[in-house]
Amino acid sequence: MPRSIAICPSFSRPNAAQMFIVGERNLMLYERKSSFIETFPCRPIFRGAEKDGFITMCSWSEPFIAMTNDAGTSIYDRTEDKMITLVTPSHDVDRIRSSRIPPAHCWLSPTSLAIGWADTITIVVIAEGEKIDNKIQPKRGEVHYQWNVSMLLSGISFVSDPQTGEWKEIVALGLQPASDDATLDEISDQASTVSISSDSALIPAVQVSVLAPFKFDKYHLISEDRISLNIPKRAQPFQFNLIGLSSYEIHFIMGPRDLVIASPYCASESVKWRVENGMWEEAWQLAKQKASELDGTIWDQRSVGREMLKTYVDEGRPKLAVALLREVCGDSRAEWEWAVGLFENARLSTLLAEVLPTGNPQLEPECYQSVLQAALYNDMKLYKRLVQTWSPDLYRTGAMVTETLQRIQEIAQKGNTERTEEENSLYQVLAHLYVYERKFELALKIYMANKDQQIFSVIDKYQLFEYVKEDITGLMEINSDRALRLLLDNADSVPPSTVMAKIVRHPRLQMAYLTRLFKQNQGAEYADQAVRLYAEHDRKMLMPFLKKNENYQMKRALELCKQKKYLEEVIFLLSKGGSHREALDLVLQKPENLNKAIEYCKETDDSDLWDHLIDKVSTKPEHISKLLNLAGSSVDPLKVIEKIGESVQVPGLRDSLCSVLADYASRVRLHEGCRESTLADTRLLLSTFVHREKMAIPVRRRHKCTLCERRLLKDDPMPDLQTFGCGHVIHLDCYKQAVHKSLVQPNLCPTCSEKNQG
Repeated sequence: MPRSIAICPSFSRPNAAQMFIVGERNLMLYERKSSFIETFPCRPIFRGAEKDGFITMCSWSEPFIAMTNDAGTSIYDRTEDKMITLVTPSHDVDRIRSSRIPPAHCWLSPTSLAIGWADTITIVVIAEGEKIDNKIQPKRGEVHYQWNVSMLLSGISFVSDPQTGEWKEIVALGLQPASDDATLDEISDQASTVSISSDSALIPAVQVSVLAPFKFDKYHLISEDRISLNIPKRAQPFQFNLIGLSSYEIHFIMGPRDLVIASPYCASESVKWRVENGMWEEAWQLAKQKASELDGTIWDQRSVGREMLKTYVDEGRPKLAVALLREVCGDSRAEWEWAVGLFENARLSTLLAEVLPTGNPQLEPECYQSVLQAALYNDMKLYKRLVQTWSPDLYRTGAMVTETLQRIQEIAQKGNTERTEEENSLYQVLAHLYVYERKFELALKIYMANKDQQIFSVIDKYQLFEYVKEDITGLMEINSDRALRLLLDNADSVPPSTVMAKIVRHPRLQMAYLTRLFKQNQGAEYADQAVRLYAEHDRKMLMPFLKKNENYQMKRALELCKQKKYLEEVIFLLSKGGSHREALDLVLQKPENLNKAIEYCKETDDSDLWDHLIDKVSTKPEHISKLLNLAGSSVDPLKVIEKIGESVQVPGLRDSLCSVLADYASRVRLHEGCRESTLADTRLLLSTFVHREKMAIPVRRRHKCTLCERRLLKDDPMPDLQTFGCGHVIHLDCYKQAVHKSLVQPNLCPTCSEKNQG
């Protein structure tokens, strides 16, 4: 007895072979190739064993035939005349018999098959064989999805994408327990055994679900509806079926006593169902897609967005709600203000700090103030950052000043003797607000009390130097460099004398101020004071100042350096004052300073100073050789040798003399080489000049006199000619006349003279 039957898709086409298949234990193919033949010859294309059971479902999608028995679902390829794949069931076929819970097939495309069996949906795709070593491999079936559902399936269909025509969702019909306490096992047990129970709890519910693919073993539940049908108490899955016309979006549900036509929800009902099932983001996406269709309904885009945000906040997921705010509220000022109220009522306003728009749209000042007030009492760092980054035009600064002062008083009442970090932050915020309100005196007092470097930026931006010129010391203590720059930029308002008087007890500040002043070529009257300050507090700055500045009194500076025993500075001042011998004597006070003494003499280049150095060194035999080695080229060695006593033993004298003689010999050779080179160049230039002067100057008939423009050569009489070394030739009479008239200089070529003058 046949258990299943499927007709060839081209059965009704003219001139097409009429075929159908019948499934029993074997799968038989009936084919009538000609309309003149009344009978349908048959042949088996599959022979099943007894353990495989009967073929309870078969389907046809040219050229593939699918059949299902207890062993699983097999797909037969008519072009290759063989089975190409087998999909085994994931349930226990011994407990869930296919006679009571039969499988369902639905071809999603010519090569894609959806199988619904028991509580599993499997989607198989037939893939073409790959080409390996010039051989095409056989076709194979690939399982792309396998989902477990919470019902026993009776039928399966699909919904196609209207744009691409490909399937996008699976429609499944099945039975589900009517009560939450019942399970699928109870329905399957009832379907596999003969039951005499009349318990109403065993009456299942007919359910239609729409599933969208997500992962291999997971799906998105798009919709889930229970269908009210007139069914018996012990209804079984085999009593129901689902047939779909996906191109028309119509599905037929057949029960024991009813035939129902099912079609997709309207947009409003779809959104409502998602909302009722807690699928908020899916509902929101659908509401956006169907915005025009939902406009004016209770589930329009605005309503869904608000309900979604409110639900997330109520469920303790406010960060998720914040992440969706920009998408939900968009550029709508009303929606943003509603969202601010939502978070304010939930005491979560600080979460809006990062997403609240400050323009396009700009909200009411109360919206921004609610966030600032929440941050003021819950997150001081956030409050400070918001006040400094948000434009004060967004909120009412007067109200925030009052709130900030009140908060400072509350913290101060706690009895802390020292300022806390929170208080410092609040004072910085308060100063920022005062600046915006142009209450500059109050703002500057706060900056000064907190030693906040922001004070310099405020002074520069708003030209507030007049407010702080009486507290120069305080500015210096905050940042001396910026304070000095500020003072120098406003020198017209505060003269150097006033500044120096203000910081008289702060020598280091005085030094810093004078250093900046001198760089601008000002403050010459403070040069002596600068010398004293550098000498007492920063000697490294003293020598550069003595070398560069010319406005200090040298005598005072010398006395001060002598008191401080600053040897280098004293030597420099003596040298600068012309006391070279005294300076040299100071250098030679330490034996190891001979090198410095020699360098000093080289810089001075004074023969008397060299003689003085020789006199000083000659008394110390150990220094004589060193003097000869280091100053041999700058001093006459004979003068040094003559100063050596006959009985004085000079260590290393012989080597030093040899070195001096070698140096002199090298210098002599160098001089001779230079002389020979000069003579050779002179001879070459002279020979070139003589050769050029000896060369003849050609005079041809076409040549003309430069002065009279007549030809130089005539047949009768032949005029006298004047030639020049440059090669030019003119009439002698013309040349004499030009010289007489002072048109040309004597003994100079007129042509070359004109070129040089031009």
